[in-house]
Amino acid sequence: MTDKKLIEIYKKAKYIALLEDGVCRLRVGLPSSQIDTLLDKYETQTAYFITPENPFSQTIGETENRLRHQRFVSALLEKNLSYIEGYGTDEDDTWPKEHSYLVFCSDAEAMHTLAANFGQKGMLKLAKKKPVSILVFDDMHYKEAI
Repeated sequence: MTDKKLIEIYKKAKYIALLEDGVCRLRVGLPSSQIDTLLDKYETQTAYFITPENPFSQTIGETENRLRHQRFVSALLEKNLSYIEGYGTDEDDTWPKEHSYLVFCSDAEAMHTLAANFGQKGMLKLAKKKPVSILVFDDMHYKEAI
């Protein structure tokens, strides 16, 4: 079963996609016209905000995280997926920024597999004209938590 405290932490976190001309703030529970524009640009109905860092919500070293990023980007390139880099942190920016990726993909199963392969307990799902939701790994599947 997924830890409710962890879901609350995910809900309150700050998620930022780094755009060429600024940033896009991803707010759990809220839709975004900026996201809708990006989805149109990348010709998909959905995107996922995922980090390969700190598997199973356990902090690991910088060297291991760097290797995980290399493998993650390689996996994205192998699947020919477009992405934008970003990060997640707390609202006050006191947590270390967790380097993340906004991945444009309509294949939910492929994104669930990718996140699971990198030991991620959760990720954000963004869909056109819908609020940003959190998907959490529970009972061997990703389920929407909000």
